[in-house]
Amino acid sequence: MKYPLLLTPALLLVTALLSAQAQSSARTTITLPAAVASALTAGSTVRDAQTGVASSASTLKAVQADPSTLASALLAAQQAAALAQAQLTQARLTATQNAVNAFTALYQTQEQTQVQALQIQVDSKALQVAQVKLSTRNGTALDVQNAQNTLNTSKQSLQDTQAQLLVNSQKLANVIGKPGSYTASTPPNAAPVKQNTSLSTSYPTLLKDQQAADAAALSVRLADNEFTARVTLDQARTTLSNAQSTLASDQKTLLTTLSTAQSTAEAAQASYQAALQTEANTQATYKQDAVRLQSGTISAVALQQSQLALKKAQYARAQALVAVWQSLAALSTASGQDVTGLVK
Repeated sequence: MKYPLLLTPALLLVTALLSAQAQSSARTTITLPAAVASALTAGSTVRDAQTGVASSASTLKAVQADPSTLASALLAAQQAAALAQAQLTQARLTATQNAVNAFTALYQTQEQTQVQALQIQVDSKALQVAQVKLSTRNGTALDVQNAQNTLNTSKQSLQDTQAQLLVNSQKLANVIGKPGSYTASTPPNAAPVKQNTSLSTSYPTLLKDQQAADAAALSVRLADNEFTARVTLDQARTTLSNAQSTLASDQKTLLTTLSTAQSTAEAAQASYQAALQTEANTQATYKQDAVRLQSGTISAVALQQSQLALKKAQYARAQALVAVWQSLAALSTASGQDVTGLVK
């Protein structure tokens, strides 16, 4: 059962301002999957990576067809093609993360405006109460001034958030490559994060390091013979050792980053579950207070405070959901594997 908002002239004014703003600038409602899909097709980074894949594949085909191609040239072409494909995969994950971040930032700002609009309603009522108390000698002029200052601050906060709303809408439009004004729909619930302690074998940084080690190993094999100077072989062995050391170092660093991202995602999902429970509890309290108002055991002002508490709990749940999606997107880029389920 939904209970009606307790409208005051102040909230009606805020609602009118929001409505006028919405009417003056037509907004397109977009879902999170749609935003990601658009970013994957419109993003310049993804397009450049796709071009790199096509170019390297063409070069590899030509090298393989040339009977005079040397082993080192063939390996270089094969590695370039594999690296280009890995870079495309990572570019798609990065584009997904950018879209998730832009989308959820807009969604969170939208939710914030709702809390602030209700806060203005509560602060307006508090001002009215202070004025009545002053008129009956049950309050002071300072109480009225303090209530007015609080209301002014709330109004300014709403104006600032409305401005940020426009900024975040533009950021999303830039990320998805489609000009316009957007409204973000509520993101879907994310699937539970799975334990992931391994990096993708095609993670660009590690693949590049491995390729350097493979190329150095080939140089060692080619130099290990009777007709090649020993210094050349020694240099090749030194290069191989350095490449192997770089690979091990980068792998350790990236695994640490992955572990941190994994922990962050797990914590975000735990916080989201807690926020859901808090919202449910606050919803129950609000329903009870609505009944109490009808029975005359609490005032309309008290119900208004209960309603604000519920709205804040809903906003906290929205913030927690945003954190889940952002952490999953970060985990995807950290592991080189999509865990959002959004990359198609």
